[in-house]
Amino acid sequence: MGELKVLCAELGPIMTNTYIVADEDIKEAVIIDPADNAEDLIRFLKENDLTLDGVLLTHGHSDHIGALEGLRKEYDPWKLRVYAAKPEQEVLMVVAYNMTDQFGGKGYTTHANMMINDKQIFEVTSAHKAQCLYTPGHTLGSCCYYFKEEGWLFAGDTLFAGSVGRTDLPTGNMEELLHSVNEVLMKLPDETIVFPGHGPATTIGRERMTNPYVSR
Repeated sequence: MGELKVLCAELGPIMTNTYIVADEDIKEAVIIDPADNAEDLIRFLKENDLTLDGVLLTHGHSDHIGALEGLRKEYDPWKLRVYAAKPEQEVLMVVAYNMTDQFGGKGYTTHANMMINDKQIFEVTSAHKAQCLYTPGHTLGSCCYYFKEEGWLFAGDTLFAGSVGRTDLPTGNMEELLHSVNEVLMKLPDETIVFPGHGPATTIGRERMTNPYVSR
């Protein structure tokens, strides 16, 4: 078993962070929020001889799922594991909620085939695990993925450096988002590195001290 590495690419019309989390020793990887450019993601995996073990969705907005169907076509839709929090299935399956008809595109629905519970720990590769933390507010079923061993949090659009996600979109709720940030994410260690859905990485400690949406 080797160490996990994180690679980030800003993809899609609003520069969404797509993360490839890979163990180069066992040649396995997962993709978190495949925003766009499925062909480039597939090419990178093949060039580095990486097996795609799964796709982790923090939520179902169009700018976070744009490459999902392209990945399914390449890796067999019946076999590729696509993870999301159980409540987010509704967002994925309703065009008005997932907003796939934005940016001039034709709306479509999709789904996750690995629906996970709050605080559930699951295998992301054959040698590494992550925990799903329910963080509703940006959408009905937004979640974050906590890699405890590595000290990483993939926060989607729940928490940004110096800010939080929007709540004026379908299924958004500011009260729930503030609860998610303050009562879930701020319980994590200060040294936890936060990889958000947009913008630069930060830490829980930095956000605890400086983020105006964090209660003090």
